[in-house]
Amino acid sequence: MIETWNNKTARILAYVIAGHHAGLTDFGSDSGDEACLARRLKKAIEPYKESAIAVMGNAAGLTLPPPIQWGGNPGLQLSMFIRMLFSCLVDADSLDSEQYAEKSRTELRRHDADFSELLEKYETYVLKRFTTADRPINAIRNNLRLECLERAEDDRGMYTLTLPTGSGKTLASLGFALKHAVRHGLKRIIYVIPYTSIIEQNAAIFREVLGAEYVLEHHSNVQHEMTEDSDVGYKLKEKLLLAEENWDYPVIVTTNVQFFESLFSNRRSRTRKLHNLAQSVVVVDEAQLMNGDFFKPCLLALEELVRNYGATVVLSTATQPNLAELIRGAVQRPLPIRDMVRRVPEIFEQFKRVRLDRLGKTDEDRLAERLSGDRQALCVVNTRRSARELYERVVARMGADGVFHLSARMCPKHRLQILGIIRDRLDNGLPCVLISTQLVECGVDVDFPVVYRELAGLDSIAQAAGRCNRNGNRAIGTVHVFETEATDKLKGWFQLTAGIARSIIERHPDDPLSLKAVDEYFQELYFYQKLGGKTDSGDLTDKHNILGQLNERKLSDCDLPFRTIAEQFRLIDTAAKSLIVPYDDEAEEYLEALLFVPKINGIMRKLQPYVVQLYPQEFEAFRQAGEIVEVRADVFKLANKQTWYDDQVGIKPFSEEHHLAEVLIG
Repeated sequence: MIETWNNKTARILAYVIAGHHAGLTDFGSDSGDEACLARRLKKAIEPYKESAIAVMGNAAGLTLPPPIQWGGNPGLQLSMFIRMLFSCLVDADSLDSEQYAEKSRTELRRHDADFSELLEKYETYVLKRFTTADRPINAIRNNLRLECLERAEDDRGMYTLTLPTGSGKTLASLGFALKHAVRHGLKRIIYVIPYTSIIEQNAAIFREVLGAEYVLEHHSNVQHEMTEDSDVGYKLKEKLLLAEENWDYPVIVTTNVQFFESLFSNRRSRTRKLHNLAQSVVVVDEAQLMNGDFFKPCLLALEELVRNYGATVVLSTATQPNLAELIRGAVQRPLPIRDMVRRVPEIFEQFKRVRLDRLGKTDEDRLAERLSGDRQALCVVNTRRSARELYERVVARMGADGVFHLSARMCPKHRLQILGIIRDRLDNGLPCVLISTQLVECGVDVDFPVVYRELAGLDSIAQAAGRCNRNGNRAIGTVHVFETEATDKLKGWFQLTAGIARSIIERHPDDPLSLKAVDEYFQELYFYQKLGGKTDSGDLTDKHNILGQLNERKLSDCDLPFRTIAEQFRLIDTAAKSLIVPYDDEAEEYLEALLFVPKINGIMRKLQPYVVQLYPQEFEAFRQAGEIVEVRADVFKLANKQTWYDDQVGIKPFSEEHHLAEVLIG
């Protein structure tokens, strides 16, 4: 690779320059698509070498040293290097144009963030919080936090933070990130989180600790609100909106989708932020949820940020896969992965607050009867349909008072309101039975004495267990794992993970959530994934062969398929259709404003807390019946909320056929 580096320099720059408006394209062939780089390089153009030399000197005569430490995935590494250069160019281009045309925006981009001062804010906050350890569990949490702060003095690199749910990972990892940034002069802290519900919760904590002016919350549901001081609030809101473009901000909280799809994107808007990942602390929360079709490319992209861009990556989870083994199998010279805390088995024993009981096969009526006999209980099922049906059965037995439902058929604002009511009832000892899909599991701070979990992946079961006896208020809580006829109908990834979990629970009946059991679960899961499951599709941790497409090309020619990979790299299936629910007066006002504004981006952002995703077939059925209105081009709202939106379960199924067909997870 090194010997041919100078031959690549011109082509690398060609990718960057040719794509700086329309995006990075595939190399292709000189007889292929007009947009591919090979065809564009064949075009006859006027010579401009003399003009370029007049401006830049004889830049073409410079010998560029290879800036990359090769680690065994040359295509991945070269493609990320090109994306980083592309990011530098498009951000500089945009900032330069902005300074010329809209200098006031340039002034708003300035922010003064001294991580030493932010660390002091953090220490003041935790000192107040942990001065009085009102519960033994808080003393343990504080000791773990202090251990993480000690490790912050260590070198930059890849770290794992494996702690049980409820052990204070959020504050511990923030302390590590702040102190590590001070120790190594790093520029920003980026939290990557799977679900918006956790992002909103964590971002609120970070704002409370550090101040709202230092935290950028970047995801589809966020609304940047003004503070009471309208002038200060306006400036902060504008700063946050501008920072979304390039992530030039001290603390960023974002989603897996936003972060990882940007790393493999070819679009100008998505890649503009990439160069600001360098010299950063990246904390991947609930790292096990990277698993699936893109796990290996995601993991190796993180390693590349550490290897060549001065970042530190923290993989934080309660059920840590054996990441070192996976990386060793994919990288010739893997970087070491260090554990941030010691005595992990002892810590898990200290936080052991539940026992797992296997109920086996049951039906919805018996399950509803059990739930009706519990004063406070959470039941997590795998699909929206199951959640809706079980909720109706429980209400039929005990009435609607104190019985709640959560699923993604409810708009985000509605779900947050219900969660607020649930927390109040739990805190005050009132009856509270919640039937939910898995969206309640990761990071949602609720504490039930009893949890029921439909069979799923062992990591999902562990997450559900994290909502049981969360604060150690009882000697032990109980998590019942059950199966129904619906469980048998799971397909693909969900069928695979549930089947392996069943096997692990049978082999470890005394403690299916032990570190040994979890380790066996992930080993078996990777074994099946590497075999491609029951198909010939190859390694399912890289289902679309992203790494193969990058590493197996003719790299001496810089033959890289940027556009193709960007189209394939979609963490979420986008087949579902978005529908805006006029849930409250605020939503109605935003929908009304949508009719008149020339640019809709700002209003659409405000409407995100009112969006529900539907299957295309059901969406079309609503539309054909006139129950969906197109407000603007490709922007749709529910026409009759009173008829179709239920205050308990969200959007009602259009028909019995659509109810039966719905197996969406979430």
